Amino acid sequence: MTRDAAADILEIHSRKDALIGKLNLLPPGEERLLLVMQLGRRYPAIDEQLKTPDRLLPGCISQLWIETASADGALTFPMDADAAISKGIAAAVCGFYNGLCPEAILAVEPEFFEQTGLTALISPNRSNALSSLRKYIVASARRFVSA
Repeated sequence: MTRDAAADILEIHSRKDALIGKLNLLPPGEERLLLVMQLGRRYPAIDEQLKTPDRLLPGCISQLWIETASADGALTFPMDADAAISKGIAAAVCGFYNGLCPEAILAVEPEFFEQTGLTALISPNRSNALSSLRKYIVASARRFVSA
């Protein structure tokens, strides 16, 4: 099945607007962080057998296991973490890109995360993990584009 990259790029922009809108309904600060942690609680955990050292995200202060799955031309990013904030941030990012084709993932940079106010709420170490997560997702998308 061939995916429509242009449609997925439009979907990214729609998801971006929805996420910013949802977060902007909340006052800046801890309430936004609580919403992100709720996203983490709702995100399906990966099977315990997949929590192996080779699936740990480098640069994350907590343990965050992630992998990439592909079906019908779309990627998903199953993951889990041992810390609520880390899992919430990862859920926001992975959930944002789940179900999209690799070409669309590569076409749109997530600069809007600054607009959500979330990056101001997290520690520099968690900001580094957010950057590592984005690099992981981009590298995964590149592997599937060149495959």
